[in-house]
Amino acid sequence: MSFYLPLLTPHFQRIAIGETLTSLWSGCGQIVKCQLDEQACVIKAIKVPDHINHPKIKQSSFALNRKRDSYHVEYTFYQQFSHKLPKQAAAIECIKAINKGDEFALVFTDFSKLGYSQATTENIKAILKWLAHFHAFHLNAKFDGLWQQGSYWHLDTRPDEFNNLPEKSDIKQAASLLNSALKQCDYKTLIHGDAKLANFAANSQGHIRGYDFQYVGAGVGVIDVMYFMTSCMDDSELHKHAQSYLDYYFSQLKHALSDYQPHINADDVVTQWAKLWPVAWADFYRFLLGWSPEHKKVNSYMHDQVNNWLASNNS
Repeated sequence: MSFYLPLLTPHFQRIAIGETLTSLWSGCGQIVKCQLDEQACVIKAIKVPDHINHPKIKQSSFALNRKRDSYHVEYTFYQQFSHKLPKQAAAIECIKAINKGDEFALVFTDFSKLGYSQATTENIKAILKWLAHFHAFHLNAKFDGLWQQGSYWHLDTRPDEFNNLPEKSDIKQAASLLNSALKQCDYKTLIHGDAKLANFAANSQGHIRGYDFQYVGAGVGVIDVMYFMTSCMDDSELHKHAQSYLDYYFSQLKHALSDYQPHINADDVVTQWAKLWPVAWADFYRFLLGWSPEHKKVNSYMHDQVNNWLASNNS
């Protein structure tokens, strides 16, 4: 019997398990289609093993607890936050969030039955608009139960990768400054924390829904925008389009702030976050250099942003 069935039985009378769509990262569970009380659903069934076997991640209690904590955060997000989102920044619908000990079952409506499918590069602007609304809606709010600092690569949660950096490298010496700049901004919001293209669904009208909120927490919006761009543009595309897409995001952010929080100075938010654009890139570069220095995301656009920040910081 699948470990998650006892989690479901108190909540649903008729349970028919269908095909397994995919396994979760490094044996942490599976995503399964099913019929629950005759409704088409998808279950994200989670149980973190005692040992993570990953080619790039050192097995340690710290890494294991980070992964366990991420699922607690995701459970909390779907239980307490996702249903409050505005329609312009909606998440996929979670019917039931169930937790018992170290086991979770997140039950979602099957978005493929609602006309949604995996987002593509045709949806870049729509996703940037989604991010703008998500960030504007949560600006300066409180997020109890979520990460105090969102994203999976920030310095405090990646000591192993930090220790892998060359001792005298500029980026290692600058790591705490980068982290402080991102944490001490006057305008903090809720960031998705893993805002890659694969974590969004779109329908034929261009409406977007987000999912996989394991690393949702406090941060500045450009962190999500930077990471999103790394997921859907190569080096040449970044050089050609990154600035225009960033400008589009900021224009949408200002519109969204005027709707949700008209008392906030939107121009000041954009000014402060725009200054943190190279900081977000340099901070992600710090992580990649300690995790997988040959990663394809380490490219000339990223290097340009890192060098821009180092030059401005040393001037």
